Amino acid sequence: MSRSLPRYLAALALFAPAIGCGGGGGGGNDDAGATVGATENPGPTQGSAGTDGGDPTEGGTDTSDDPTGGSQPVSCDEGPQPGPMPRLVRLTHSQYDLTVADLLKLNLDPLPSAEFLADPAVAGFDNNAQQMVVKDRLGRDYRRAAERLAGEATKPDALAALLPCQPEGDGSQCASQFVAEFGRRAFRRPLTPTEQTTYSGLFSQGAGLYPEGTPFEQGIRFIIEAMLQSGHFLYRVELSDSVDSDQVIPLAGYELASRLSYLLWGSMPDDALLAAAEAGELDTAEGVEAQARRLLDSPKAEAPVADFHRQWLELDKVDNLQKNSDLYPEFNKTLAHAMREETQRFVRHVVFELEGDYAALLSAPVTFVNAELAALYGLQGQFGAEFTEAALDPQKRAGILTQPSFLATHAYQSMSSPIFRGAFVQKQILCTPPPPPPGGIDPNLPPLGDDIVTTRDQVEAHTQQDPYCAGCHKGIINPPGFAFEHYDALGKWRDLDNGAPVDASGEAVSGSWLLSFTDAVDMVHQIGESANGTRCYLTNWFRYGYGRDVAPIDRCTIDALDAELAASGYNIKELLVSLTLTRTFRFRAVEE
Repeated sequence: MSRSLPRYLAALALFAPAIGCGGGGGGGNDDAGATVGATENPGPTQGSAGTDGGDPTEGGTDTSDDPTGGSQPVSCDEGPQPGPMPRLVRLTHSQYDLTVADLLKLNLDPLPSAEFLADPAVAGFDNNAQQMVVKDRLGRDYRRAAERLAGEATKPDALAALLPCQPEGDGSQCASQFVAEFGRRAFRRPLTPTEQTTYSGLFSQGAGLYPEGTPFEQGIRFIIEAMLQSGHFLYRVELSDSVDSDQVIPLAGYELASRLSYLLWGSMPDDALLAAAEAGELDTAEGVEAQARRLLDSPKAEAPVADFHRQWLELDKVDNLQKNSDLYPEFNKTLAHAMREETQRFVRHVVFELEGDYAALLSAPVTFVNAELAALYGLQGQFGAEFTEAALDPQKRAGILTQPSFLATHAYQSMSSPIFRGAFVQKQILCTPPPPPPGGIDPNLPPLGDDIVTTRDQVEAHTQQDPYCAGCHKGIINPPGFAFEHYDALGKWRDLDNGAPVDASGEAVSGSWLLSFTDAVDMVHQIGESANGTRCYLTNWFRYGYGRDVAPIDRCTIDALDAELAASGYNIKELLVSLTLTRTFRFRAVEE
């Protein structure tokens, strides 16, 4: 907001961020269990064992476990019930960017959030509602973004796309109509009479505040600045408080419309969804399902699906990826970017083009490559700068975990890392994170020698020296990591490691499951068809889709979802629809 704007207006516009919306929250740094970063530490000359383990406070597949570490038995006799959720949920930076682009009908470059401090990650995702606080720095960032966006939106061509009328006379009548219609979209509900009067009154105050634009344009600019800083824009606000006969609080139509659009689009409701809310069509599960399926048929549904998999698969690590240039002269930032693009295209292909299931995500032997990636895969044929679909050898490649974006980021600069890869599988794919390592451990692997030839030999020799370390490494961390030893530090296939044949077989324990496999392809096929893998994928979508970690009461909801999806084959789009039909999505718990 401009420095000349009255202080009372700034207080009015930012009232919600001043409310205690944060605090609490559990979780913590997503790398709490690691003492070495896989993409930040090149490792000593002889390699490093690494210590990447999960944070046990994040909970596991058994969601009856209290994420804070305790255990609280939960009865499901009365069926699934709503879990805890704040009444004010700030938009994530990604949601903010998508929302202002849709609201203002602008193509934004750079994105407004490029200047914001990153949202904190809890339980693997950066949209935890309890942690989405607005501190002084972010408040200033919102103000600066509002100034820039309002200026761009009120340039003549851009403003014409927003106005519902042609201004006549002093323009106040058209401004009032603009406030009603733009405000309904910005706040995701109709304005109250008081809000209508307040924002309409800002129109006359805008003239003369800016160095460019007509008085009408300046008045509209002032209104947009104020609305973009309102808590009703920056937050999803849920004020329903009427308790029904089941002792839960049904969400109002506009509140459900926002939950739907931000889960499935990562952005604001469109006019059709707002109209459905106004007509009462979201009062039933059937109405919610109809809108959920409509939203998922839109290209806009690709954004939150991409965002979920970006965070779940830790794709951002690609941005800081480094490799030993002597060993991997083909590696550069362009190849790293292609690795990320490959996985994003593959996910979109499985979810939206194939309308596939979790098993396809884990095991489909296809991908998308350009010339650089095709060379890495050893593919024959003509490939150029554009990405094209390519079939892979199903004996060597299967799904997301045999793609270089995972393999290269969970390795060292000069060698593979079974420990980083194995810990990732246990934590992210199976929801059984290993405990954090003890302090003061020596991360250096023993040197190669007569009895220690391969990376697997080094890791086994090192992690079995101490019985405490062996307890986790021997059966939990190392084996799923060894499964990927056919892939070097860049993700290229290899039959030999330091001149010796690769042994990628093993037996891993995940909870009560004993998983035996011959190599990575065998392992990911088994995980893709397992109850352990599908339930973990669902649990992660629960965390991401509802913006919070699992609570003890959520076990009943996840149990019901898991049974329903298992019966229908765990189709990913059906998983998203199912998330919108739960009681915890459509209702609020009664606060104590």
